[in-house]
Amino acid sequence: MSPAPDPRTNRVVRAQRLRGVALQVALHGSVLALWEIACRTFIPPLFLPAPSAIVVAFYQTLQSGELPRQLGQTLAVLGVGFGLAVVIGLALGIAMGTVRIVAKLFDPYVNALYAMPTVALVPLVIVWLGLGFEAKVFLTFIVGVFPIVINAQAGVRHIPAAYLETARAFACSRSQTFWKVMLPAAIPFFIAGLRLGLGRALVGVVVAEMFTALSGLGYMATFYGNTFKTALMFVPIITLALLSIAITALIRLAERRISPWMDQS
Repeated sequence: MSPAPDPRTNRVVRAQRLRGVALQVALHGSVLALWEIACRTFIPPLFLPAPSAIVVAFYQTLQSGELPRQLGQTLAVLGVGFGLAVVIGLALGIAMGTVRIVAKLFDPYVNALYAMPTVALVPLVIVWLGLGFEAKVFLTFIVGVFPIVINAQAGVRHIPAAYLETARAFACSRSQTFWKVMLPAAIPFFIAGLRLGLGRALVGVVVAEMFTALSGLGYMATFYGNTFKTALMFVPIITLALLSIAITALIRLAERRISPWMDQS
């Protein structure tokens, strides 16, 4: 039987968590209050709208249905593009980390395309795929897949030698070593790649929507920026930030479920 938890330890942990939450609330509240005061005193609303004006803009876009509609378009592109990047990126990265000839063949392409700016690809993608859904998905995929590939490759290559020696000592087969030792040990690298890929995938979505100017949160930001409606322009920007935070939290939750032994919290 496991020992009963110490009530005193639980109280200390809860007090530390409450103290951390209180500090976060105080910090964020102070920043918002200073922002509001500055905008009401000397910063013109054209350059930086007050938080209260952004809240009103959020309400307007929610009431009209524009924000849910454009958010749905962005989520559809991000879901398909980033989903393909995860599946293909992990598979290719693991293959490059385990098979030397695969790494030699694909390394130049991965490094070149990873370093290439997203904007440079947009005209070519528009020529190939037009301005529709497929072009946005392709841009999201192409900018999000390479951090996943690179981190998956590094994770498989940098397995501690002690793990592999232990697997050999227990006479594990190649498949058992791969599934039971290598993949679990590389999970932190996989998660790091997913988080980096997510950030780049969001950039790819927004860039694609800005250049196609048809739908999505990037289109909203471009349209309201061109019409100098700064408060409304902040709505998609803040929504994208919240979306990134939410998806990152889901990735961390998945990491704790898949590899609870890695959880240090």
